[in-house]
Amino acid sequence: MDAMPPDETTTAAAVVSGVAAFTEHAVRIAKAARMDLAIYSDTLDRRIYGDEAFVAAVRSFVLQHRRARLRVIVRQPVLAMRGAHRLVELGRMLSSRIEFREPPAERKLPQDEYLLADEKALLLRSAPEEIDAKYLPHAPLDARQQLRTFNALWEESVPAQELRSLGI
Repeated sequence: MDAMPPDETTTAAAVVSGVAAFTEHAVRIAKAARMDLAIYSDTLDRRIYGDEAFVAAVRSFVLQHRRARLRVIVRQPVLAMRGAHRLVELGRMLSSRIEFREPPAERKLPQDEYLLADEKALLLRSAPEEIDAKYLPHAPLDARQQLRTFNALWEESVPAQELRSLGI
């Protein structure tokens, strides 16, 4: 993958296609985040969220400011735990800055998957198995709307025990 350096001044929306492009843009979102990063995912696909560059960007993000935080809602945390997962391990090491939750089982859940940074940047695909995604590096209206949905679900969700404890 030819990774382009993140360009925070780029405001044009783009369609990204494939896992490698989605991962590259997830890294861009994480690098652009200053205070708040939110992820809504089905199983935390290891190819994306376990990618070394992504985890390094998240580590840098959460350590850059004492108020920086990553919130993750995982619809299927048991499936997310199959095998080693770098993001989950980072979350265990930095549990005061990274939190994983799972939504209530009885709730009808949206099937999309997204990353949000600071109420302005958004990477969104309509389903976890979708090839194409929308990258919106500067879309405060869209990001705020998505964040309202995320925050409402966050309040209903409970800590994902599978992602907090060591699976020994």
